[in-house]
Amino acid sequence: MLDPSRPSAPCLIFDFDGTLADSMEVVIRAYDRVAPFLRVPPLDRAAIPHLRTLGPRAALSAQGIAMWKVPLLVQAVRLAMQRDIDQIAPCEGVVPALRALAGAGCRLRVLSTNARRNIAGFVARHRLDLFDDIEGGVSMFGKARALTKLLRRERLDPRTVYYVGDESRDIAAARAAGVGCIAVGWGAADPGALRALGPDHLVDTPEQLERLFVPA
Repeated sequence: MLDPSRPSAPCLIFDFDGTLADSMEVVIRAYDRVAPFLRVPPLDRAAIPHLRTLGPRAALSAQGIAMWKVPLLVQAVRLAMQRDIDQIAPCEGVVPALRALAGAGCRLRVLSTNARRNIAGFVARHRLDLFDDIEGGVSMFGKARALTKLLRRERLDPRTVYYVGDESRDIAAARAAGVGCIAVGWGAADPGALRALGPDHLVDTPEQLERLFVPA
């Protein structure tokens, strides 16, 4: 269970791809479609295990993608994903965990680099009307700023807030915004690489995330 000194009614802000949605295959297909037009290297699937151990900037460098192309690439992948968005399923165990968290009084939100339209369609399709708000279209390295603005706009107490994500940049964003960070081991990044960054919590399954907030 969490530190009892923290105020009650926690607010969990979720990343989307790899955290809520099992979208890696759709993301890869979208990347492969847009890569030739942006003149970036195709993805070698054999390299994915190694890329998962790297932080985002190192992974982009290893893939030979110049940083100035990243905003163009992210936008292109968002648009390309719309074609296959109906094929994306929730990560295994996420739906019952979300329902249990909401039932226990947790406030749930989404903040993601993916397009709001994609996320909202996913939420509607899977009947996950559990979120107070969905904020999409955040820049790849702009989550800290977006989290900070969200805290101010909604007057959220940082002591009650946790950002839940599957990448090193999610941990970094949570720390920069002064909120708790929960890393999930079922997404894009290698769990060992996430553990080395020392998040407040590293959970291997949605059930473990649920147990952090829902009394047995």
